[in-house]
Amino acid sequence: MRSNLKSLALVAACAAASLAASQCASPKNGRSATAAGGDTPSVGRLEPATWTARSTPEEIAAWARRGCGGGVVHKDDCLEHALTSVLPTAGVDKAMAALLILSKEDEDVARDGHVFAHGIGISAYKSPETVAQTFALCTTDFQSGCYHGVIQAYFADKRAGEGVTPGKLNALCQPYHSPEKRWLEFQCAHGIGHGVMAVESHNLLHALDSCDLITDRFEREACWGGAFMENVVNATQPHHQSVTQVGEHAEHGGDHHDMAGHDMAGHDMAGMDHGEHGAGEPFMALDPREPLYPCTVVKEQHRTACYLMQTSAILYRNNGDFRDAARQCARSPEEYHNTCYISLGRDANSWGRGSQERAIEYCTAAPEAGQPWCIVGVVKNIVDVTADPRDGLSFCRLAPDNTRPACYNAVGQQIAILQPTWPGREQACRAADAGYVPECRRGAGLPLIPGNG
Repeated sequence: MRSNLKSLALVAACAAASLAASQCASPKNGRSATAAGGDTPSVGRLEPATWTARSTPEEIAAWARRGCGGGVVHKDDCLEHALTSVLPTAGVDKAMAALLILSKEDEDVARDGHVFAHGIGISAYKSPETVAQTFALCTTDFQSGCYHGVIQAYFADKRAGEGVTPGKLNALCQPYHSPEKRWLEFQCAHGIGHGVMAVESHNLLHALDSCDLITDRFEREACWGGAFMENVVNATQPHHQSVTQVGEHAEHGGDHHDMAGHDMAGHDMAGMDHGEHGAGEPFMALDPREPLYPCTVVKEQHRTACYLMQTSAILYRNNGDFRDAARQCARSPEEYHNTCYISLGRDANSWGRGSQERAIEYCTAAPEAGQPWCIVGVVKNIVDVTADPRDGLSFCRLAPDNTRPACYNAVGQQIAILQPTWPGREQACRAADAGYVPECRRGAGLPLIPGNG
């Protein structure tokens, strides 16, 4: 198999996810997944096992731990095989729950949880006709990576129709186009951004043009974010580029994208019709001479989404120098300074590896006026990770005094997406410290005085 699930899943692992692209971008050479009971002890030896709908996540996690532990060289390959191999019989929910258990026991799994979840979604996908049903089986755990994987697999599937068309783009997320399903609508549209990048051979400008065919503004902007995320991670993960060579591999008689036993016949991204753009047109994803590229060359309507990702690319290039990253943000056009500092905050949470105090310290690298925006990036990422506003409110209590209003307002914004009803938003904001309830309510789009419609 020319590419494995993890290299494909990396499109979403490092930006909106809890892990910054700049941290997971060291290539791993010589990777090869082994089948259960295979003959390569260095990458794990999973015991033969039979799984059913009655199997428990605890049993699956224990089996994966035994087979992939004990000094395994390519533990991640082993675990991805274990988790995806149970899908046909145990189901997506059991695989995701087992991943959650493993993440609580292993820091490496917790760090790369979004990657594994993305791979589960890719492997769970069966056909264009069942994409909505498969999407509904995913969970919000690990920054909703499972949802993103399902949508990307859909775009890799020729059975869904050749190329990227307005009808295809606008219909895919239609089942979630309602206030009650806003969170799912975002995950769907964000996944489209990853998918069109693969279809467009990672030509960012063409992918963004494809996103522009989406008529709904919320979905269109979510698509932009997915495309920029894909651009950064694909550029910082050299082996990840093999995912666009699946078609070439198939033409030479190789395994045609058979993902963990799931027949992905027809999922030829490299060979897909690229519409008006044509196939294989080169695009330089990042420029080592200009840390703010590609934000310097994309269309104006795309720049906010670009700067919301850019510090992941900067930190990759400067080996995690937050002060330099903050200086680069200050070089951006003034109207994008705050957006860039939000990006810095997201990466601060990633580089903090679970330490909120360390994330706050990273934000001090920004100038005083930019620090509240950096804290906004941290807290939004915290809520993205767990889909639980209470985790964001807890962080805001630790934030420096001058950043707390912005912090609570940002949690309110997340609540507005997670909670479709006013009563639900009001209840969530009541958990904020008393002095900051109005900021939470303001962010959630609620009247500052309860009861005033």
